[in-house]
Amino acid sequence: MISKKTLIVATSIAFLTASAAFAAGGGKWHSSLKNADSNGDGKITQEELQNSQATHFNQADSNSDGQVSLPEMEQAITKHVLERAKSKFEKMDTDNSGSLSTKEFSARMNKMMKHLDKNSDGVISADEIPKHGRHKS
Repeated sequence: MISKKTLIVATSIAFLTASAAFAAGGGKWHSSLKNADSNGDGKITQEELQNSQATHFNQADSNSDGQVSLPEMEQAITKHVLERAKSKFEKMDTDNSGSLSTKEFSARMNKMMKHLDKNSDGVISADEIPKHGRHKS
């Protein structure tokens, strides 16, 4: 089982590592950090970070025993992945039909290709692949 202290330390490291992305206004951690900024001042205090960590821990600790077991962690991760999949699907389903056409399904990859192919040669070369984090599209 993962102890509460271990989870808090791991979450702290993740939040602190992502603070630069928050400051820059983007990155994959942007929404998580934005949610941690409870007063909306664009800064995250230690108290806000601890409150955010406690919320995430309590959500994962489904039986409220003060510990997060592997099955609880798997359940929390599965829920998160399903929420992200739904959100991505809704963004891709531009005609709101409840299903993706070939055009809608391909649009995201086409957008990524256009964004990454800096020299417009129709090929994404190694030097065009972002070195750190995710690309912004």
